[in-house]
Amino acid sequence: MLHLSPEIQSDREDLATLAERAGIALLDVPAIAAGNLDDAAFELRRAWLARAHHPGDATLKSPCEGEVSRLPDGKRIHFGYERELSARLLESRAPLCYPVPPGWQSLRVLCRSGQAALSCLLHHVAHTASALPLTLHHAGRYFETAALLDLWPRQVFALSDGSPSHVDVLIGEPVHCDGQFGLSIPTRLPRAFQALLLDTTMVGLQVDIAPWLERFEGSFAAIFRSGLKLDQAGLELANVGIVQLFVRDGAKMNLAATAAALQRIRALTGGGLTLDEMAALSAPWFLDRDYLQHYTAQLFANNAALAQVVGSGSHLFDERCHPSLLSREAVAPFCAIRLRRGDAAAHRRLLHHVEEEITRRSLALANGGSFGFRGNRYELIEPEPSAGEPFLRVAMGFRGGSERDRIIELFRELAALPALP
Repeated sequence: MLHLSPEIQSDREDLATLAERAGIALLDVPAIAAGNLDDAAFELRRAWLARAHHPGDATLKSPCEGEVSRLPDGKRIHFGYERELSARLLESRAPLCYPVPPGWQSLRVLCRSGQAALSCLLHHVAHTASALPLTLHHAGRYFETAALLDLWPRQVFALSDGSPSHVDVLIGEPVHCDGQFGLSIPTRLPRAFQALLLDTTMVGLQVDIAPWLERFEGSFAAIFRSGLKLDQAGLELANVGIVQLFVRDGAKMNLAATAAALQRIRALTGGGLTLDEMAALSAPWFLDRDYLQHYTAQLFANNAALAQVVGSGSHLFDERCHPSLLSREAVAPFCAIRLRRGDAAAHRRLLHHVEEEITRRSLALANGGSFGFRGNRYELIEPEPSAGEPFLRVAMGFRGGSERDRIIELFRELAALPALP
């Protein structure tokens, strides 16, 4: 009989449950029974995507009139041009991600990525504005958001300098990181008159939207995020941007019409899902709020545990490697570990030392980008000198237990050093 540690057993049971929900036989995912869980995750992903690819493989991008495709769950879908494909079958999954406060109406729209979602939202805000330019404040540090805003003419969006008391449009990131973490506190930000756009890619459902909406003076708000990172059980099935629209009761704008306008922009800009992506995302755990809370709770806890041993008093590492060191309730899916005194060359020496220890200790820590996986990853981030300082991103995954603890012990030892070895 195979004896597995509790955390391995928990992950194995989770993967087995996902396979069962998807109608995939455990014989098609043999690594689950063997307890090889990184292999099992890839086997489950391959088995699901093999099924999900069938509709796209059998359907032209502009099929003949009357042709109908079936998603893996048996639901029918038809379209004239794939660029105009409706995502209603997924958008209508209930419940919505975020609770709807009194005085607001809400529904969901899906785009092809988080950046496509923001781009469509900006097009909508600009198109519906009564006058231009619109003043805009970005309360965050995500470099691609800043780069996207730089593409817009200043005759459309005029980026605010400093901290004005009011703006037309506020883009907020509740938790943000540029090598050190920070928190966006709504009461310390400008009030927005026309649009509030809240990026929750790093925090998932762990955000209180009420304070943001309470300070908002307009009628149109949207919470958006990349759904690739935390929403797909660490399997990365397809890129997707998840938007939850909010329209104030009694506003001149209509919620359904607003959603339709955003969907039209989505089609015109090529920002919608393909049939292949729709089929991949029809996995039963996608947009399952209970499962998302289950998955992210463990992942966030693992990263907070790493942050606690790095702490704020290390001689070697800089402060604010994780938002939980700023506020106990704050979450993030990785730690940003930066040397207190160190240039790019010093950070490469840190990387070399960490990699030597990974090999020596046989740690389950893979070199790779991004975050939100079932296993653990690390990556040295080296921005352009004008864009910021380097740091080591360590993204603890869903799986905890002894694997996590041994990685944490490595960084506990490093944090206690007065200087790099």
